[in-house]
Order: sequence, then C-alpha cells, then structure tokens
Amino acid sequence: MRIAEQIPHSTFRLVIYVTDKHFLLEIEAGPMRQSYRYNKEQYPSVNDVKATMTEEWLEEVRVLFNEMYVKWKSATS
Repeated sequence: MRIAEQIPHSTFRLVIYVTDKHFLLEIEAGPMRQSYRYNKEQYPSVNDVKATMTEEWLEEVRVLFNEMYVKWKSATS
C-alpha cells in the first residue's frame, strides 16, 4: 500500500492510499479515524474516489466523528 494523494482540508486529514485492487480513503480528525475502501473496478482512478467526497458527505462524517468522540470520551473518563 502506498499513498496516492493527500488532500488539503480545513477539518480533516484526508489521504488516499492505493493497493492492487482498491483505493483506501482515510479520514482523520483528532483521535478519530475512519477508512473507506473503493474497489478499482468501480472507481478506477483517484479522481473517481475524490468525486465521491462531496462537502455534504464530509459534513456527515464530521457529525459522526463528533458523536464518536463524545462516546469515546465518556468511555475513557
């Protein structure tokens, strides 16, 4: 697995990795990290993966990260 692209963003650290069969989108904010796997048959290029990363979708991810963080803090306090 190697880094295909790092995408600048004000809220997240966004990195697209590439393997033989997949692209892997890693989204990170603070202690929260989520990965999404894209099959190369359906998404053959980095630009195809990036096209799925709309601001609306990233806002939904941000909301989920906030919920995850609150639950994580509660469990670790």
